[in-house]
Amino acid sequence: MPDRLKVGAVVDGYGSSTRAVLEMAEHAEKTGMDSVWLSQMPNQREVGTVVAGLAVATQRVSIASAVLPMYTRPPVIMAQSAMTTDELSGGRVVLGLGLGHRGVGDWMVGSRPVPPVTGTREYLTIVTSLIREGEVSFDGRFHSGHAAYSGQRREDLPVLLGAFGPKMLEVAGELADGVILWMCTPEYVSRHAFAALRRGWQRRGGRPSTFSVVAMMHAGVSPEPDRDREVFARLLSSYLRVATYRKLFEASGFTEAVAANRPEDTIVRALASFGGEDIGRRMAEYRQAGVDEIAVVAAGTAAGSVARCLDTLAAANDIARALDSP
Repeated sequence: MPDRLKVGAVVDGYGSSTRAVLEMAEHAEKTGMDSVWLSQMPNQREVGTVVAGLAVATQRVSIASAVLPMYTRPPVIMAQSAMTTDELSGGRVVLGLGLGHRGVGDWMVGSRPVPPVTGTREYLTIVTSLIREGEVSFDGRFHSGHAAYSGQRREDLPVLLGAFGPKMLEVAGELADGVILWMCTPEYVSRHAFAALRRGWQRRGGRPSTFSVVAMMHAGVSPEPDRDREVFARLLSSYLRVATYRKLFEASGFTEAVAANRPEDTIVRALASFGGEDIGRRMAEYRQAGVDEIAVVAAGTAAGSVARCLDTLAAANDIARALDSP
């Protein structure tokens, strides 16, 4: 169990303006949260640019991508962009990478399909080599990179991998500085995710002391929790149409929801928390499971309201600090 549970805020992905994103990030910093996180969907604004904006608009919080899809740029350019933005921020960037919506992404940018595990291993090798060593010379089957970086460079700039399947979790444990878990229950984290991570850590001689396990947690504070669960159930419906998430949900014990192709109440309540008491209980479960940091995703009606989102982030931060109190 981590000594102190870190808590961050997912500040994009709600269809908000860039001004609202900045407002949420500034609010997260003022309330004492540890980090802000930005996701990249195929139809969203380019998140790397927003990260750069937050680098100069904030002073203290870590600024993390969760995740930047690997299909969006070659690995050398991804590393260069991260190191440049990290310099702008004064050393506060966390580079979260992942497959993203690979099928859509390949079609969108005109790239060829790449085997997930092999491609990720090659991509991570190039990115981490350039960041940690300042140079890279690597020829892979799907990704290659030959470059040196002469700018200011932080060797320990964290590179995290978004993953939840066992093979990708092993890659994260072996090559990355941390893992970002999405739509994973505390039980799945403790029973399945850590088992795969340990296999990856074994390949590098043990778990690095700085390796971070981050769980993205859907939550909301509002006066209508039943309405919140209805809204979140509609979001889950889209995930139940994706093969990788169906496997995740089956492994998590939600076989009835997968078979019925419908987000019944059990899966909704397991994957989203509404109200202070429910949020506190879920945070405690993640902490007990071994999670180092929780990134709060405003869910339900809070996902469509900046005011409710800010209330949710503030409440989650207060709850996390209470969990740390003796």
